[in-house]
Amino acid sequence: MASPIIQFILDFVALVIVGIIVLIVPKLSNPPKVGFHCGDLSLHYPYKDSTIPTLVIGGICLLSPIFGMITVEWIKYSQGRRGRYLPQKLKIGKFTLHPLVIELGHLIGAFLFGAGCSQLATDVGKYSIGRLRPHFMDVCKPNLELLCPPGVSPTKYIEDFTCVEGDAYLLKNSRLSFPSGHASFSAYTMMYLAIYLQARMTWKGSKFLRPVFQAIALFLFWFTALSRVSDYKHHWSDVLAGAALGITIATLTALYVSHLFKFVPEDRLLTGDTKMDQLNGMRSAATSSEFSPMKSVIVDNIL
Repeated sequence: MASPIIQFILDFVALVIVGIIVLIVPKLSNPPKVGFHCGDLSLHYPYKDSTIPTLVIGGICLLSPIFGMITVEWIKYSQGRRGRYLPQKLKIGKFTLHPLVIELGHLIGAFLFGAGCSQLATDVGKYSIGRLRPHFMDVCKPNLELLCPPGVSPTKYIEDFTCVEGDAYLLKNSRLSFPSGHASFSAYTMMYLAIYLQARMTWKGSKFLRPVFQAIALFLFWFTALSRVSDYKHHWSDVLAGAALGITIATLTALYVSHLFKFVPEDRLLTGDTKMDQLNGMRSAATSSEFSPMKSVIVDNIL
């Protein structure tokens, strides 16, 4: 098994690689130039600004889970409940990382890794299919009188055409309808946050506090997804596919990368001097006639 430092370096390198790929794919790729049917009315909607701009939804969906993880883990640690890991410190050169920093690094790193994978999967779909957005005709403005004259079959497929006018960025973006990036990203981040709260927010002071936070997260995703249809940015099937993609990757990341539901029971953690004294007492008692050798082994495993 790799040392903690080697594991940290490998995880960091993997995260950086995913981030670089996510950044360069849109810059180096172009969607295929697919055509349209003359009778396809789903492409004739007007161009509108987004109800929720990309930077706004990106900031909210990215920072909300990170803020939530920092808050929950700090509260749990300050209360003496270390969660999934036994307290340990990691030395990197002259620096010593606090156990809380190590745990947050694992949680946030896994979350960002999943976010990168979700975005990469979304971009692969966009630049592989090149589906036209509902406002494509408003942006491209092809000469429909020439391409689709009166009396032509509505099923006639037009592939060879030229956009009369339009901004280069908008023209490229108008071919990136499937799947919805807003839907996939908001679905991933908010679903991951909901799963994280289910696994780690174990405070029993209120029965409804955790569900309220989870509902807010899921409502934000739901509103974002609906706005992409009402803004004529995507077809409903684009949003559905993006949501399914984000939810799937969030679930897989939470279960198999973050391992959110695999943790050391809190009553077995070394949470302070009192707990250590109790366990030392158990070890001493294990040598007496009241304890069998098997019980002694169990106590050693706890320690």
